[in-house]
Amino acid sequence: MSQPGALEPAALGGEYRRRTPSAFLAYTLVLAVAAVAAAVGVWSQWGWPSAAHGPQLALFAVLVLVGELLPIEVPRRYTRDRMTISTAFAFAILLEFGPLPAIAVYAVASALADVVARSAATTVLFNVAQYVLSIAAAAVGLVLVAGTVPVADIGGELPAVLVAAAVLFLVNHVLAGIGAAMLTHDRLLAYLRRDVGFQVWTAGFLLAMAPLLVVAAEDSLALAAVCFLPMLAIYFGGRQAALNSYRAVHDELTGLPNRWFLQERLEQALAARKGAMGRVVVMIIDLDDFKAINDTLGHYYGDQVLKRLAPRLRASLREQDTLARLGGDEFAVVLDDVPEAQDAVRVAKRMLALLAEPVVLDSLSLDLRASAGLAFYPEHADSARGLIQHADVALYRAKGLGSSAEVFDPNVDDYGLDRVALAAQLRRSIANDQLVVDYQPKIRLNREDGHGAEALVRWRHPQLGIIEPDAFIPLAEHSGLIKPLTAKVIDKALGQCRAWQRAGLPLRVSVNLSSRSLVDPGLPAEIAALLDEHDVRPERLQLEVTESRIVADLPRAKSMLRQLRELGVGLAIDDFGTGFSSLGQLQELPFEEIKIDKSFVIDMLDDDSKLAIVKSTIGLGRALELDVTAEGVEDASAYQRLAELDCDFVQGFHLGRPADADRCRDHIRRYVADLRRRRGLKVVAHDHRREPARGEGLAASDDSAP
Repeated sequence: MSQPGALEPAALGGEYRRRTPSAFLAYTLVLAVAAVAAAVGVWSQWGWPSAAHGPQLALFAVLVLVGELLPIEVPRRYTRDRMTISTAFAFAILLEFGPLPAIAVYAVASALADVVARSAATTVLFNVAQYVLSIAAAAVGLVLVAGTVPVADIGGELPAVLVAAAVLFLVNHVLAGIGAAMLTHDRLLAYLRRDVGFQVWTAGFLLAMAPLLVVAAEDSLALAAVCFLPMLAIYFGGRQAALNSYRAVHDELTGLPNRWFLQERLEQALAARKGAMGRVVVMIIDLDDFKAINDTLGHYYGDQVLKRLAPRLRASLREQDTLARLGGDEFAVVLDDVPEAQDAVRVAKRMLALLAEPVVLDSLSLDLRASAGLAFYPEHADSARGLIQHADVALYRAKGLGSSAEVFDPNVDDYGLDRVALAAQLRRSIANDQLVVDYQPKIRLNREDGHGAEALVRWRHPQLGIIEPDAFIPLAEHSGLIKPLTAKVIDKALGQCRAWQRAGLPLRVSVNLSSRSLVDPGLPAEIAALLDEHDVRPERLQLEVTESRIVADLPRAKSMLRQLRELGVGLAIDDFGTGFSSLGQLQELPFEEIKIDKSFVIDMLDDDSKLAIVKSTIGLGRALELDVTAEGVEDASAYQRLAELDCDFVQGFHLGRPADADRCRDHIRRYVADLRRRRGLKVVAHDHRREPARGEGLAASDDSAP
């Protein structure tokens, strides 16, 4: 029969740690001592077993001890049970020899088994007390129904025997259930109901075999020993059922609870918290760029990383908190009874810091990053589904902002749509070539050639209309769609670049890279293949990377950028001035261009400090021999001021809004025509610093273009 998992919680999931309910243990011990005293007091009425029954009692005692010493650990949803078949033999001793021999044998066998298993002292005491009370209660049941114990005629007193077996089962089950429910913060009745089917299948059927064991032993000790085998078969059947139940609610790789378990545990925590103080917090954690590990090293190493990370996360939680793996590289935590919101945020940051520590596998040291989203009960939702959904939204926002942890805020919830459905629609749009790429002119000041265009992807959603990239790029990053999305945009941009070139318009095309793309080891080879496919020289493609994304993961960004530069592709820092990169970092990276963030350019004529930033950035470009592009040029005054400052490129609504390829071409041609009219010339000016213009392939004079 099962021993009390309540006092020895499972280490498998790690979601609960040992905590002895001391008051309950004390009451159980007191009752057990009273039961032993009562059994001793009335022992004289029942007498001692005769010498002839010595071998039979010895056999039963050995079987009880063997059953205790050879338990099978059965992982349960909340705890670990030690299943044995010893109870059936102890019950047989009660039926044949009375309560005191049964109590003595059962208590000694249980204590010996626990000592061998190195169980805690409290576990030893509770198990002994539980068994004493179970046998004593069964004896009382026999006396009340049959009027005597031991039972002289098993067949004639079968109803009394079945009543005693039921009493023993119920007392044992309830005592163990109380301890387990106290430890797991579960409701007692809910725990007992959930557990009773498993216990009836194992312990109940084994107890029903005890009368047969007694009858067999009276006829032949060898026959009684053979009865051990069918009991063992029942036992193994129950063990398999328990293991199947465990697998249904736990992750096979990490041993952590799965999504179903998390949902159930969260619902229990919410039910217990109704009307009480304290919060319930749901936290969802997702590893950044974990796909790169699987793609580079293989799924075996990816699995090993997840197995190493699970113990780190468990170690940072309290005994009442639940950690689960939702799938892939996504984990979830339920924090129960959290006093203040900042307490949960601190837990999240501590867990993220643990995840950031290097993972060493076969001499490889892997650096990981993670993001977390949090939602609170009762502030954000009062249901398990709502909390999980809002925590997922907060995680989505953390990914988009590049922050480590975000708390759900309904006032800035830009992601109210069902992300799963939206991601599926985005996947289909990418596969079915339903994305739209617009182009914004990038004008080289006072030059007739050397112009370019920035490719800007839009999602033409059938119900929502045009969705800007800021609204769906984070979704693509979080759902693993950024790789095919990036490939699709580069493919379209290079195709258009080739078409412009054939039409006599040798423009350079720029494409934005996400932070996820910076750690995609297959990106350089993929770009090289697309360049070959479209017959476009590498220097005609420029990749733009946001400064803040480079600074967030500089070591990995360096390696990727160098590979791309070796390929011949141009590189630009986008939104320069917002990521706080140092000059030392800038010199280490193979960029050829910096783009001044539009927030500085738009207000530079009215804000001297922003104008100073624009001037200093242009001066920095000169000193480092980098081209400088000013974004956000929205009127003629800003354009003229940048021309006076000798900026290289300008980009903004004054020169052309993002539009289809033909309109972008027309904007550039109008600019060149206007420049020629103002000059009264048809010659091409030369770069004031070098010739030709940094290998764009656009420096040669070409009267036919644009």
